[in-house]
Amino acid sequence: MSRKNSIILAAVVFMVMGVVMAVSAFGFQIYYGDPELLRIAIFGEVLTAVFIVFWIRSKGSFARVGFSTLKVRGLVWLVPVFLVVLYQFGLIVMEFVSRFNQLSSSTVQLLAIIFVTTLFVGFNEEVTFRGVLLRMLKPDVHPYRAIVISALLFSSFHLLNLIAFIPPGAMLFQLGNTFLFGLFFALVALKLNNLWPLIIFHALWDFVSIASDVLAVNLTIPALITQVFVIVSIVVQLVLLKRHDLSHLKPTSLTSAKI
Repeated sequence: MSRKNSIILAAVVFMVMGVVMAVSAFGFQIYYGDPELLRIAIFGEVLTAVFIVFWIRSKGSFARVGFSTLKVRGLVWLVPVFLVVLYQFGLIVMEFVSRFNQLSSSTVQLLAIIFVTTLFVGFNEEVTFRGVLLRMLKPDVHPYRAIVISALLFSSFHLLNLIAFIPPGAMLFQLGNTFLFGLFFALVALKLNNLWPLIIFHALWDFVSIASDVLAVNLTIPALITQVFVIVSIVVQLVLLKRHDLSHLKPTSLTSAKI
């Protein structure tokens, strides 16, 4: 995909999310941090996913934005956090099952909406930031620059939450947190050569983070473990990056892929 088309895709993704936040805050008085916001966000995420698929199919190929042959060795960096998020997901499911008869139909519906919405969030954000934008930055030539810039863009994307009145302190924490995860996701994406594992992890992470608030499940310790691992992993991977073969990222080495 050309640089111009990559920037257009990213601009549309930013714009749609900005509209979602504005409609939620000013149209329905639902502000950031309230899970009810996802009842509105789901429409924006579905629309974004449809646009992304259409745009990539018409302007490029999915193989060139991160849907090529999976490099299994790259999973070594993702498996530990995947196990943690599956543990968190299990806690959410057990709490849901144990309290099912006590939950209102509205709460059950909201949890279903959260699950579906976060699936789309995982797809949209990974394809946009670790697919289109990361590949546009030529990671095979300038890997460090590509990784850092893509992480900064991912972090800045969350500034749109200011439209929905996220508290300043929470905004600063989220900017730092998303920058770290942006670095981690970019490093893993380059090694995996396929975005599906990251899409699934991202979707599950967002789901358990939001659903835990709805069901009042304390996930502080597993979340802290994930944070520590991510930081250590970033340092190690950045040190070892020069030794890693990124030749599979060159355009000539990519084959077509369907989604």
